[in-house]
Amino acid sequence: MNKSSNNDKSHPPAMLDFGNFDLVFGDLSPFPFTRQWAQQVEKKRKEYDGVLFLDRVLAALNIAKASKVYPPKTEKDLRQLHHLVCDASNVAIHHKLSILYYILLDVDSRLEEQSPGSTPSTRADSFAADAAVPQKYSIFIKGLWYMDATNFDQALEHLTHPSLVPEFADEIVTALARIDNTASSSSSLQADESYSPVLAYYYAVQPVLRTSAATNILFDAISRSSVSEALRYSRARPQFMREQLFKRLVLSVIDDSSSSKNGGNDSSDDVVAERAFELTSASLDAQEEEWFRDALLGSEGRKVRVAKDTLLMRRIARGDAGPVSEKGAWSSVLEGFKQGSGGRGMQA
Repeated sequence: MNKSSNNDKSHPPAMLDFGNFDLVFGDLSPFPFTRQWAQQVEKKRKEYDGVLFLDRVLAALNIAKASKVYPPKTEKDLRQLHHLVCDASNVAIHHKLSILYYILLDVDSRLEEQSPGSTPSTRADSFAADAAVPQKYSIFIKGLWYMDATNFDQALEHLTHPSLVPEFADEIVTALARIDNTASSSSSLQADESYSPVLAYYYAVQPVLRTSAATNILFDAISRSSVSEALRYSRARPQFMREQLFKRLVLSVIDDSSSSKNGGNDSSDDVVAERAFELTSASLDAQEEEWFRDALLGSEGRKVRVAKDTLLMRRIARGDAGPVSEKGAWSSVLEGFKQGSGGRGMQA
């Protein structure tokens, strides 16, 4: 989050004295934050490798010490958290208000859990209105709050809002990819199953990713959804990234075929064969042809049994597979993919 001075005169003064704890939080009797709730938050923090999205915001604003009292287990903790946020130097007012808004979302959620069936608590939205929290900040923070709560459908609805400039995009992509991995490990591979939270976020926001790790995660999701789209994505990258991504695509296709033979069903086997067909029949330039062979004949490719099938499929597509009937060859090789057998005799 971009930091600016508290003396930013372009921002209108808050209508609410947000430094007044009682005005911000109101009546907290009984205290809504239980130890059981705090344990649940800490569990989710561990699932995010020890860093919630709130922690990332606090660190970006140089008030990471506030993370030490979140989640608050007592009113004393909550008061200390409020104090650390309000007294932070060189942090714009709207950023402070946004963090308080996040905490009030927790309050609302806890009050509703403690009084099911009652009128929903609206302290967070009332605070946002009274303190003049800019809408784009409340939308963004609510999206991050939903990410931390692992309510990803609602998170995407907020984080893809057109008023927002993508922030924490690498971290969001990484977090959303975990949903894909969990879903794919518990269900059979389907052709368009991976039009996933990662892709929904990417296509809506079009973020520029900073890290190779996040780029690879996104590319893997694109590859599972569409080989042709993955090719287009790789071709739009700088040269040094393009080769790496292309080879990653090739290996992902043959790795899927190898995985398919271990407990795959007919539907997933068909998808694997279709992806292999799409890749090997694609229009490739001279560099990509070389990378294709390098990927399959390299140390990683040679470990996969269907690497030779893949090379043969490419030769058939190029029309240089020898005097074998094309129809018969495709049928035979695709069946080999579906069965996971890599025993096609073919000299590369």
